[in-house]
Amino acid sequence: MQRPSTGELLAGLGHALETEVLAALPDGAARRQLKAAVHLIARLERTWDLAPAHLAADNADIEGTLAALGHDDLPAGATASPGYNDPALRALAARNLTLHQALLDLPDCAELQALRRRMAARDCAFVGDRSPEHCA
Repeated sequence: MQRPSTGELLAGLGHALETEVLAALPDGAARRQLKAAVHLIARLERTWDLAPAHLAADNADIEGTLAALGHDDLPAGATASPGYNDPALRALAARNLTLHQALLDLPDCAELQALRRRMAARDCAFVGDRSPEHCA
């Protein structure tokens, strides 16, 4: 097992930046930028390993909803956004992008509104800024 883990590295980096570097910076643009970076590092520390499960759940929910609405004729895939190194994760992200694009072309209905609420709750929990019970 690799130690420190990715989460431990991110936590240590965030802690050092917040307690040592941020404290030494005067008010101004650099301090605001570092505060934003510390917030982002904390978010990454909480969520870096959750992306595969998040994308798989989102894809399954969207595919199920589209199938229930009679939309089984989705394109095979799209090019995922940069930033995914793992081939399996890249494929999940590409499928997710294709599914999200397919949703844009559909007329609004109760099923899609319910799907959007579930997607928003999943995204809220994935981002990690709130506990899952505050995302529903």
